[in-house]
Amino acid sequence: MASLYQKKGIYYLSVSFDGKRRTQSLQTKDIKVAKKLRQLVEFELLKELHGLNKKQKQITFKDLIPLYLKADHDWSKKTREHSRYVLKSYANSRQLPENKASADTFKRRLNAVINWGIKNGYVCIDLQKFALSSPPARIRVFTPEEMTIIIHDFEPAHFRRFCEFAYNTGGRSGEIRNVKAGNLKDGNLLVKGKTGHRTIVLNQRARQLFEWFDYTKEYVSHRFKKECRKHGIKNARFHDIRRTFGYRLILNGMSIYQVSKLLGHSSVTTTERHYAPLMATEIEEFVL
Repeated sequence: MASLYQKKGIYYLSVSFDGKRRTQSLQTKDIKVAKKLRQLVEFELLKELHGLNKKQKQITFKDLIPLYLKADHDWSKKTREHSRYVLKSYANSRQLPENKASADTFKRRLNAVINWGIKNGYVCIDLQKFALSSPPARIRVFTPEEMTIIIHDFEPAHFRRFCEFAYNTGGRSGEIRNVKAGNLKDGNLLVKGKTGHRTIVLNQRARQLFEWFDYTKEYVSHRFKKECRKHGIKNARFHDIRRTFGYRLILNGMSIYQVSKLLGHSSVTTTERHYAPLMATEIEEFVL
């Protein structure tokens, strides 16, 4: 059973199943948007509730690893190899790397295995989820004045075009810096993202800007920082264009669920984690 209701102007969806209940904010005051989101959110909440009630099989972490690796995750070859390395390294040594960043990488993958097991009816009996260190979320977004400089004054012209394309799509550098005409389908862009294949929706301006970009990761990072220094834009990274894209959409009234889908996040929780600290700050001059 599901019910849609409004609290302090915001719409919420409440779903109950087998004596359990889950409630989720739809992050919108628009009833039309809420109704469009209802089916998708209701389905996800029901899956979560069903997972809490289905019979689960106890299993060791070592036995869970091959099941996880054989599952269809739509990974790139590099991601699959790295996942195999991380999991087998930990299974053999039961130790995390001393480097904090590397340890967190291991923890995220180990947690992903445990979460996958729970969703598929397995309870790991000899390993619990790890707590991750939580560095302050980066909240840098570009002001309208800075974006004007980026899309009008950066050099060379082809790279300037690439920056504007990123601003109009919210694409990650790795998703858009090697696109070709073959990536286009029905007016949108098919790319390989962090969580597998996804579609980047192209607005009218993005379609006008689209061309074969062929850059390395190092070139994008180096060129962007060099141009920022040249034009006096401080504390800037190329990925901040993507964050500015998402922030612009939220300020213009788009729901967090729609923004999450456009950004290609694995879940709306990821979007909330990235943008909640940003929304808590007042960047009053940011108006598009």
